[in-house]
Amino acid sequence: MKKLFIPPVFVLISLILIILFYFIIPDYNLISFPYNLSGVLISFTGFFIMGKVQELFKKHKTNLAINVSSYMITEGVFSKTRNPMYIGMYLFLLGTGICFMNMFSILVSFGFLLIIHFAIVPTEENLMKNTFGQLYLDYMKNVRRWI
Repeated sequence: MKKLFIPPVFVLISLILIILFYFIIPDYNLISFPYNLSGVLISFTGFFIMGKVQELFKKHKTNLAINVSSYMITEGVFSKTRNPMYIGMYLFLLGTGICFMNMFSILVSFGFLLIIHFAIVPTEENLMKNTFGQLYLDYMKNVRRWI
Protein backbone atom coordinates (compact mmCIF):
# COMPACT_ATOMS: atom_id res chain seq x y z
CA MET A 1 0.00 0.00 0.00
CA LYS A 2 1.50 3.32 -1.01
CA LYS A 3 1.53 6.14 1.53
CA LEU A 4 -0.91 8.94 0.80
CA PHE A 5 -0.19 12.62 1.30
CA ILE A 6 -2.64 13.34 4.07
CA PRO A 7 -5.22 16.15 3.76
CA PRO A 8 -4.24 18.01 6.97
CA VAL A 9 -0.88 18.68 5.31
CA PHE A 10 -2.77 20.25 2.40
CA VAL A 11 -4.71 22.38 4.88
CA LEU A 12 -1.49 23.59 6.50
CA ILE A 13 0.12 24.39 3.14
CA SER A 14 -3.06 26.18 2.09
CA LEU A 15 -3.09 28.27 5.28
CA ILE A 16 0.51 29.29 4.70
CA LEU A 17 -0.32 30.29 1.11
CA ILE A 18 -3.35 32.30 2.24
CA ILE A 19 -1.22 34.30 4.66
CA LEU A 20 1.63 34.73 2.17
CA PHE A 21 -0.66 36.02 -0.57
CA TYR A 22 -2.07 38.62 1.80
CA PHE A 23 1.41 40.04 2.42
CA ILE A 24 3.13 39.37 -0.91
CA ILE A 25 0.44 40.64 -3.29
CA PRO A 26 -1.52 43.24 -1.31
CA ASP A 27 -2.87 44.77 -4.55
CA TYR A 28 -5.30 41.84 -4.57
CA ASN A 29 -6.57 42.47 -1.04
CA LEU A 30 -9.91 43.51 -2.50
CA ILE A 31 -12.47 42.43 0.08
CA SER A 32 -12.99 45.42 2.32
CA PHE A 33 -13.84 45.58 5.98
CA PRO A 34 -16.42 44.63 7.31
CA TYR A 35 -17.28 42.28 4.44
CA ASN A 36 -14.17 40.23 5.06
CA LEU A 37 -15.56 39.33 8.49
CA SER A 38 -18.14 37.10 6.82
CA GLY A 39 -15.21 34.72 6.50
CA VAL A 40 -15.29 34.17 10.26
CA LEU A 41 -18.79 32.70 10.03
CA ILE A 42 -17.76 30.49 7.11
CA SER A 43 -14.64 29.28 8.95
CA PHE A 44 -16.63 28.51 12.10
CA THR A 45 -19.12 26.56 10.00
CA GLY A 46 -16.22 24.49 8.68
CA PHE A 47 -14.93 23.91 12.22
CA PHE A 48 -18.42 22.91 13.35
CA ILE A 49 -18.73 20.33 10.57
CA MET A 50 -15.25 18.92 11.32
CA GLY A 51 -16.20 18.69 15.01
CA LYS A 52 -19.37 16.75 14.18
CA VAL A 53 -17.33 14.32 12.07
CA GLN A 54 -14.85 13.78 14.90
CA GLU A 55 -17.72 13.15 17.35
CA LEU A 56 -19.07 10.44 15.03
CA PHE A 57 -15.61 8.90 14.67
CA LYS A 58 -15.25 8.75 18.46
CA LYS A 59 -18.76 7.37 18.89
CA HIS A 60 -18.06 4.51 16.48
CA LYS A 61 -14.45 4.04 17.62
CA THR A 62 -12.99 4.55 14.18
CA ASN A 63 -10.23 6.87 13.07
CA LEU A 64 -9.27 9.43 10.46
CA ALA A 65 -6.61 7.23 8.85
CA ILE A 66 -7.08 7.16 5.11
CA ASN A 67 -5.84 3.62 4.62
CA VAL A 68 -7.81 1.99 7.47
CA SER A 69 -11.56 1.97 7.94
CA SER A 70 -12.97 0.01 10.83
CA TYR A 71 -16.58 1.23 10.62
CA MET A 72 -18.69 2.80 7.89
CA ILE A 73 -20.51 5.82 9.30
CA THR A 74 -23.74 6.74 7.52
CA GLU A 75 -25.48 8.88 10.13
CA GLY A 76 -25.36 12.57 10.97
CA VAL A 77 -23.42 14.66 8.47
CA PHE A 78 -22.49 11.45 6.63
CA SER A 79 -26.15 11.07 5.67
CA LYS A 80 -25.88 14.29 3.63
CA THR A 81 -22.42 13.94 2.10
CA ARG A 82 -19.78 11.22 1.84
CA ASN A 83 -17.01 13.72 2.56
CA PRO A 84 -18.08 16.03 5.38
CA MET A 85 -14.56 16.40 6.80
CA TYR A 86 -13.28 17.74 3.48
CA ILE A 87 -16.24 20.09 3.20
CA GLY A 88 -15.40 21.37 6.66
CA MET A 89 -11.75 21.84 5.71
CA TYR A 90 -12.75 23.63 2.52
CA LEU A 91 -15.11 25.99 4.36
CA PHE A 92 -12.43 26.71 6.95
CA LEU A 93 -9.96 27.64 4.19
CA LEU A 94 -12.52 29.63 2.22
CA GLY A 95 -13.51 31.60 5.31
CA THR A 96 -9.88 32.24 6.20
CA GLY A 97 -9.18 33.44 2.67
CA ILE A 98 -12.11 35.85 2.87
CA CYS A 99 -10.89 37.14 6.25
CA PHE A 100 -7.49 37.86 4.71
CA MET A 101 -9.28 39.83 1.95
CA ASN A 102 -7.00 38.59 -0.83
CA MET A 103 -8.53 37.20 -4.03
CA PHE A 104 -5.66 34.73 -4.50
CA SER A 105 -6.13 33.57 -0.91
CA ILE A 106 -9.71 32.69 -1.76
CA LEU A 107 -8.56 30.74 -4.81
CA VAL A 108 -6.34 28.62 -2.55
CA SER A 109 -9.45 27.02 -1.04
CA PHE A 110 -10.67 26.02 -4.49
CA GLY A 111 -7.24 24.56 -5.27
CA PHE A 112 -7.45 22.55 -2.06
CA LEU A 113 -10.86 21.21 -3.08
CA LEU A 114 -9.61 20.22 -6.53
CA ILE A 115 -6.65 18.33 -5.08
CA ILE A 116 -8.89 16.51 -2.62
CA HIS A 117 -11.49 15.75 -5.32
CA PHE A 118 -9.06 14.31 -7.85
CA ALA A 119 -6.18 12.95 -5.75
CA ILE A 120 -7.59 11.81 -2.40
CA VAL A 121 -11.31 11.01 -2.66
CA PRO A 122 -11.05 8.42 -5.48
CA THR A 123 -8.41 6.48 -3.53
CA GLU A 124 -10.50 6.61 -0.37
CA GLU A 125 -13.59 5.49 -2.24
CA ASN A 126 -11.72 2.50 -3.65
CA LEU A 127 -10.54 1.58 -0.16
CA MET A 128 -14.09 1.84 1.14
CA LYS A 129 -15.40 -0.32 -1.72
CA ASN A 130 -12.75 -2.94 -1.00
CA THR A 131 -13.46 -2.87 2.74
CA PHE A 132 -17.26 -2.66 2.82
CA GLY A 133 -18.28 -3.93 -0.62
CA GLN A 134 -21.97 -3.73 -1.49
CA LEU A 135 -22.78 -1.79 1.68
CA TYR A 136 -20.58 1.07 0.47
CA LEU A 137 -21.86 0.83 -3.11
CA ASP A 138 -25.43 1.22 -1.80
CA TYR A 139 -24.31 4.18 0.31
CA MET A 140 -22.74 5.78 -2.79
CA LYS A 141 -26.05 5.48 -4.62
CA ASN A 142 -27.96 7.22 -1.83
CA VAL A 143 -25.52 9.89 -0.65
CA ARG A 144 -23.74 12.38 -2.88
CA ARG A 145 -19.97 12.78 -2.87
CA TRP A 146 -20.24 16.43 -1.98
CA ILE A 147 -23.42 18.39 -1.29
